[in-house]
Amino acid sequence: MASHLNRAAILALALGLSLAGCKKEPAPAPTESAAPSEEAVVAEQTPEEWIRANYKDLGEVRYAKAEADLDGDGSPEVLVYVGGSLLCGTGGCNLEVLKREGGELKRVSDISVVQLPVGVLDSKTNGWRDLAVSVSGGGVQSATMKLPFDGKTYADNPTVAPAAPVESIGKTLIPAEDLKPLG
Repeated sequence: MASHLNRAAILALALGLSLAGCKKEPAPAPTESAAPSEEAVVAEQTPEEWIRANYKDLGEVRYAKAEADLDGDGSPEVLVYVGGSLLCGTGGCNLEVLKREGGELKRVSDISVVQLPVGVLDSKTNGWRDLAVSVSGGGVQSATMKLPFDGKTYADNPTVAPAAPVESIGKTLIPAEDLKPLG
């Protein structure tokens, strides 16, 4: 009988230990690094994406780009010189001035009949640095013209007022070189 009690005690002890091993622990809380990010990463629009969106269906597009802080806010604006057989005439091609707003590029100015090179001057008009562009062809005498900012946009045609002749191109932003294919 004592051996039955010993066996019963051993069996009860083994059963108790095995049941204790089955105790379910709560799953650990997810760490912060495993939690999904609440802030979505927004990719900034590239000048090439902006050109594709705004110059589609215009045949082969070629371009040159530069950046400069024109308004003094510490963030550079983007200048894009856009060319192609459907975009340029004897007077030149278009120069776009773009500003970043969030992740998007927004048009500040669309300047026609511009020849290269394009530069920026130290002078300012209405808080923005003046641009200097080359003009020639289309019946216009070759010159370098200063483009002032009117508070909302730059002068859209460098061959008429308020554009005015200037001695220097200033700091060259877009040199007189071949344009790159947009691809």
